[in-house]
Amino acid sequence: MSRRLLASLLCGLGAVAAAQAQEAVQIPPAGLSTAPAPLPGFLFRAAGDGPHAAVVMLHGCGGAYAKDGGLNARHRMWGEFLAAHGIAALMLDSLTPRGERSLCTQKFADRKLRESDRRGDAYAALAWLRAQPGIAPQRIGLLGWSHGGGTTLDTIARAPRAGTGFASAVAFYPGCSKRAQRAEAYRPYAPLLIVMGEADDWTPFAPCRDLVAALAARGEAVRLLSYPDTYHDFDNPALRSRRVREEVPNGVNPGQGTTVAPNPAAREDAKRQVLAFFRQTLP
Repeated sequence: MSRRLLASLLCGLGAVAAAQAQEAVQIPPAGLSTAPAPLPGFLFRAAGDGPHAAVVMLHGCGGAYAKDGGLNARHRMWGEFLAAHGIAALMLDSLTPRGERSLCTQKFADRKLRESDRRGDAYAALAWLRAQPGIAPQRIGLLGWSHGGGTTLDTIARAPRAGTGFASAVAFYPGCSKRAQRAEAYRPYAPLLIVMGEADDWTPFAPCRDLVAALAARGEAVRLLSYPDTYHDFDNPALRSRRVREEVPNGVNPGQGTTVAPNPAAREDAKRQVLAFFRQTLP
């Protein structure tokens, strides 16, 4: 191998490593955020000078972290994936500043932190990102999972002011039931992609399907990406087998637990589709 080719390969590897490195940051709870303290965040910078598009990422009810205290495998995977493809990613922790570790085992009626409460966190992160060097301030999207997916749906229906919101949004397996019941009142201000497993018994598929159909019928920029025989949390690379989370009191069959299961093929397809969506909507 020639020295020039070796140098080129090493340079390329260095660029990928730089793009995937995560940096711990603190997000001031500005504006609409109800957080009593700064929000911990983890910034995955895209390689190069930019300005780069960026995405704010919102965790589900289990929070941002794995048992070892680091970011969990799903959030780390997505942050590294987006950054490696030229899109900076900011993972946000909404639970720790509020003294919570997980919401998953709390009944809906008992939760002190709701999706609507986290909307302000998303906008605080958006404002922070817009002030960062190397970030294109008008090319910032939103990406959330489960509770964070519902927060995403809530966030892009309520911009603080005209022209100040997110450029687009992706919601993985959000809860759509209440919105589907009042689809005429739900009006997202930005292009939206909803990603679902059709066998999901935690946040059911049918209401999201119906919501997207109603929105599309009136010309909204919304699309549904779904996978047959696929359950909640399907994109989590740490999952190795299907299991029922009996400790979760909510879901399609309250008190009977909810199913989580990996689907590697769907995960990889979803990564490609989400990347294509963001490249189209955050040009």
